Amino acid sequence: MVFLQNLVQIIYYVMAGLIALSLVKSFFKRKKNDNWVYDIMYAYCIIPFLLRVLHIK
Repeated sequence: MVFLQNLVQIIYYVMAGLIALSLVKSFFKRKKNDNWVYDIMYAYCIIPFLLRVLHIK
C-alpha cells in the first residue's frame, strides 16, 4: 500500500511538472493574449505545483 501511494505521488509530480513546464514555455512565447488576466491565470496554475514541490500544504 505504501509503495502504491509513493508511485501515485511520483506520477502526480511528473504530470504536474510537465504541465507546469508547458505553461511556463507558452507563457514566454505567447504573441496574443498578453493581458494581465492571463498572467493571473498562469500564476494560478503554476503556484500549486511549486507549493507541492516545496512540500508546503
